[in-house]
Amino acid sequence: MLGAVVLLLTSSFINAQTTLGVTGLLNSPTAEMSPDKTVKIGGNFLPKQFTTDTWDYHTFNFFINITFLSFVEVSMNNTAFDLWDAGYFSNVDRSISLRLRPLKEGKYWPSVVIGSNDVISTASLVSYAQGNKYFGTHYIALTKHFNFGENSLGLHAAYNIPVSVHVMQKFPISGGVSFSPSFLKELNIIAEYDSRDFNIGANVLLFKHLYFQFFMNELKYPVFGMHVQFAI
Repeated sequence: MLGAVVLLLTSSFINAQTTLGVTGLLNSPTAEMSPDKTVKIGGNFLPKQFTTDTWDYHTFNFFINITFLSFVEVSMNNTAFDLWDAGYFSNVDRSISLRLRPLKEGKYWPSVVIGSNDVISTASLVSYAQGNKYFGTHYIALTKHFNFGENSLGLHAAYNIPVSVHVMQKFPISGGVSFSPSFLKELNIIAEYDSRDFNIGANVLLFKHLYFQFFMNELKYPVFGMHVQFAI
């Protein structure tokens, strides 16, 4: 049955966009938010086909994410430069993401989140064209969940506005679906369109603290990561 669900989702075109260290789908934002005072620390392996043209080699990132006031989320993400090219860990691109939730999901309406990835870049204060902001995007996202018995289906959509010459997209609308089965509620099967490519994957939270994610970017390039999460 799960295989049939996956095929259905991919033919028509959860819980983490941990490729940037923020809450979302695989590589598309959502209006989901972690519980208040949640801290996440982790990282991801990123193939060169997944990153911007700045990285013509495989790389990785590491991040810390904090949710506070139940409607504000802040994340700092560090993406490695020259990891394979120069043969050593030489430097990182630092980016900060911010998410605000003005509307929480209700019985008859979706949750709404306004966010920005790579919101601060010191170089961009000098020149927009020269600024780093390799992942710079503003967005507004909507999410609504539906329960079928003990199963949960999430519908997600976002409108994305690039704020960097490095960010390329084919269509400003992104989104997808997430499915959590009744027999393993900590598992999410996800299919999405991230404004450029179709992706499919899954994530799972084990022992309430260990989070693992794996997906196929463009349905052929593996991306995987993990983080630990806890409340403070």
